[in-house]
Amino acid sequence: MPVSPPSPESTASTLRGPLRLSPLIDTDLDAMAALLWDERVYQHIGGLPDSPALVALGLRRALAGPPDDHADQRWLNYAMRLAATGELIGRLEATVHDGIAEVAFLLGTAHWGRGHATEGLRWLHEEIARVSPGVACWATTLPENARSARLLTRCGYVPMDPATAPPLLTYDDGDLVFRRPAAD
Repeated sequence: MPVSPPSPESTASTLRGPLRLSPLIDTDLDAMAALLWDERVYQHIGGLPDSPALVALGLRRALAGPPDDHADQRWLNYAMRLAATGELIGRLEATVHDGIAEVAFLLGTAHWGRGHATEGLRWLHEEIARVSPGVACWATTLPENARSARLLTRCGYVPMDPATAPPLLTYDDGDLVFRRPAAD
Protein backbone atom coordinates (compact mmCIF):
# COMPACT_ATOMS: atom_id res chain seq x y z
CA MET A 1 0.00 0.00 0.00
CA PRO A 2 1.46 3.41 -0.92
CA VAL A 3 2.28 5.83 1.86
CA SER A 4 0.20 8.96 1.88
CA PRO A 5 1.64 12.34 2.85
CA PRO A 6 1.06 13.43 6.44
CA SER A 7 -2.36 14.87 7.10
CA PRO A 8 -2.53 18.37 8.61
CA GLU A 9 -3.44 16.92 12.01
CA SER A 10 -0.36 14.65 11.94
CA THR A 11 1.94 17.66 11.58
CA ALA A 12 0.61 19.33 14.72
CA SER A 13 2.26 18.88 18.06
CA THR A 14 0.51 17.04 20.86
CA LEU A 15 0.85 17.67 24.57
CA ARG A 16 1.09 14.55 26.72
CA GLY A 17 1.95 15.02 30.38
CA PRO A 18 5.29 16.83 30.52
CA LEU A 19 5.96 16.21 26.81
CA ARG A 20 5.26 17.88 23.50
CA LEU A 21 5.35 15.34 20.67
CA SER A 22 5.46 16.30 17.02
CA PRO A 23 6.54 14.83 13.71
CA LEU A 24 10.30 14.92 13.32
CA ILE A 25 11.21 17.55 10.74
CA ASP A 26 14.38 18.45 8.89
CA THR A 27 15.13 21.44 11.11
CA ASP A 28 15.23 19.08 14.14
CA LEU A 29 17.85 16.75 12.73
CA ASP A 30 21.17 18.39 13.60
CA ALA A 31 20.05 19.12 17.17
CA MET A 32 18.65 15.59 17.50
CA ALA A 33 21.90 14.10 16.21
CA ALA A 34 23.96 16.11 18.70
CA LEU A 35 21.61 15.09 21.53
CA LEU A 36 21.75 11.38 20.72
CA TRP A 37 25.45 11.12 19.78
CA ASP A 38 26.50 9.40 23.00
CA GLU A 39 28.07 5.98 23.53
CA ARG A 40 25.44 5.11 26.13
CA VAL A 41 22.58 5.79 23.70
CA TYR A 42 24.11 3.54 21.03
CA GLN A 43 25.51 0.87 23.36
CA HIS A 44 22.80 -1.67 22.52
CA ILE A 45 22.05 -0.68 18.93
CA GLY A 46 25.23 -1.27 17.00
CA GLY A 47 27.65 1.17 18.58
CA LEU A 48 28.25 4.89 18.33
CA PRO A 49 28.41 6.27 14.78
CA ASP A 50 31.65 8.08 13.98
CA SER A 51 30.12 11.55 14.13
CA PRO A 52 26.90 13.45 14.81
CA ALA A 53 26.80 14.09 11.06
CA LEU A 54 26.34 10.35 10.48
CA VAL A 55 23.52 10.29 13.04
CA ALA A 56 21.90 13.22 11.19
CA LEU A 57 22.31 11.38 7.88
CA GLY A 58 20.46 8.37 9.31
CA LEU A 59 17.69 10.67 10.52
CA ARG A 60 17.44 12.28 7.08
CA ARG A 61 17.06 8.84 5.52
CA ALA A 62 14.31 8.05 8.02
CA LEU A 63 12.48 11.27 7.10
CA ALA A 64 12.73 10.42 3.41
CA GLY A 65 10.55 7.40 4.10
CA PRO A 66 10.82 3.88 2.83
CA PRO A 67 12.61 3.21 -0.45
CA ASP A 68 10.55 2.39 -3.52
CA ASP A 69 11.04 -1.34 -3.04
CA HIS A 70 9.42 -1.05 0.42
CA ALA A 71 6.55 1.26 -0.50
CA ASP A 72 4.16 -0.94 1.51
CA GLN A 73 5.81 0.29 4.72
CA ARG A 74 4.84 3.37 6.67
CA TRP A 75 7.56 5.12 8.68
CA LEU A 76 6.48 7.25 11.64
CA ASN A 77 9.10 9.54 13.21
CA TYR A 78 8.44 11.90 16.10
CA ALA A 79 10.41 14.39 18.16
CA MET A 80 9.98 14.49 21.93
CA ARG A 81 10.34 17.82 23.72
CA LEU A 82 9.74 19.04 27.23
CA ALA A 83 6.47 20.95 27.05
CA ALA A 84 7.57 23.56 29.58
CA THR A 85 10.78 24.59 27.79
CA GLY A 86 10.64 23.17 24.27
CA GLU A 87 13.93 21.35 24.91
CA LEU A 88 14.46 18.46 22.51
CA ILE A 89 14.91 15.25 24.52
CA GLY A 90 14.60 12.34 22.08
CA ARG A 91 12.68 10.58 19.37
CA LEU A 92 10.06 7.90 18.83
CA GLU A 93 9.63 5.82 15.71
CA ALA A 94 7.50 3.07 14.30
CA THR A 95 7.70 1.10 11.10
CA VAL A 96 4.29 -0.21 10.10
CA HIS A 97 4.48 -3.21 7.78
CA ASP A 98 2.73 -6.51 7.15
CA GLY A 99 -0.03 -5.75 9.66
CA ILE A 100 2.30 -4.93 12.57
CA ALA A 101 4.20 -1.93 13.92
CA GLU A 102 7.80 -2.16 15.13
CA VAL A 103 8.56 0.57 17.64
CA ALA A 104 11.73 2.18 18.94
CA PHE A 105 12.70 5.06 21.19
CA LEU A 106 15.90 7.00 21.82
CA LEU A 107 16.35 9.68 24.46
CA GLY A 108 19.30 11.83 25.41
CA THR A 109 20.91 10.39 28.53
CA ALA A 110 20.07 13.44 30.67
CA HIS A 111 16.42 12.43 30.27
CA TRP A 112 16.70 8.76 31.20
CA GLY A 113 14.86 7.56 34.28
CA ARG A 114 12.33 10.40 34.34
CA GLY A 115 9.36 8.57 32.81
CA HIS A 116 9.60 10.41 29.48
CA ALA A 117 10.17 7.26 27.42
CA THR A 118 7.21 5.56 29.11
CA GLU A 119 4.95 8.54 28.45
CA GLY A 120 6.21 8.87 24.89
CA LEU A 121 5.77 5.19 24.09
CA ARG A 122 2.23 5.21 25.46
CA TRP A 123 1.46 8.16 23.21
CA LEU A 124 3.04 6.34 20.25
CA HIS A 125 0.67 3.41 20.81
CA GLU A 126 -2.27 5.81 20.53
CA GLU A 127 -0.81 7.40 17.41
CA ILE A 128 -0.28 4.00 15.78
CA ALA A 129 -3.89 3.05 16.62
CA ARG A 130 -5.03 6.29 14.99
CA VAL A 131 -3.06 5.96 11.75
CA SER A 132 -3.02 2.14 11.44
CA PRO A 133 -5.92 0.73 13.48
CA GLY A 134 -5.73 -2.86 14.63
CA VAL A 135 -1.99 -3.45 14.39
CA ALA A 136 -0.05 -5.01 17.25
CA CYS A 137 3.21 -3.38 18.32
CA TRP A 138 6.46 -5.30 18.44
CA ALA A 139 9.91 -4.39 19.75
CA THR A 140 13.28 -6.06 20.02
CA THR A 141 16.23 -5.43 22.29
CA LEU A 142 19.42 -7.11 23.36
CA PRO A 143 19.24 -9.18 26.56
CA GLU A 144 21.82 -6.81 28.09
CA ASN A 145 19.49 -3.84 27.66
CA ALA A 146 17.51 -4.39 30.85
CA ARG A 147 16.38 -0.74 30.92
CA SER A 148 14.52 -1.09 27.60
CA ALA A 149 13.08 -4.49 28.54
CA ARG A 150 11.65 -2.98 31.75
CA LEU A 151 10.20 -0.05 29.82
CA LEU A 152 8.51 -2.34 27.33
CA THR A 153 7.02 -4.44 30.14
CA ARG A 154 5.73 -1.27 31.88
CA CYS A 155 4.03 -0.29 28.62
CA GLY A 156 2.13 -3.56 28.26
CA TYR A 157 4.53 -5.62 26.15
CA VAL A 158 5.02 -9.29 26.87
CA PRO A 159 8.11 -11.34 26.02
CA MET A 160 7.62 -13.64 23.05
CA ASP A 161 9.47 -16.60 21.66
CA PRO A 162 11.20 -15.21 18.55
CA ALA A 163 10.17 -18.35 16.66
CA THR A 164 6.50 -17.31 17.04
CA ALA A 165 7.04 -13.71 15.93
CA PRO A 166 6.20 -12.43 12.48
CA PRO A 167 9.18 -11.37 10.35
CA LEU A 168 10.64 -8.40 12.22
CA LEU A 169 12.88 -5.88 10.47
CA THR A 170 14.73 -5.11 13.70
CA TYR A 171 15.33 -8.67 14.87
CA ASP A 172 18.83 -10.14 15.11
CA ASP A 173 19.59 -13.62 16.43
CA GLY A 174 19.70 -13.53 20.21
CA ASP A 175 17.44 -10.48 20.61
CA LEU A 176 14.61 -10.42 23.09
CA VAL A 177 11.26 -10.00 21.33
CA PHE A 178 8.24 -8.23 22.84
CA ARG A 179 4.64 -7.87 21.66
CA ARG A 180 1.87 -5.52 22.70
CA PRO A 181 -1.66 -6.25 21.45
CA ALA A 182 -3.35 -3.70 19.23
CA ALA A 183 -4.82 -0.78 21.14
CA ASP A 184 -8.59 -0.58 21.36
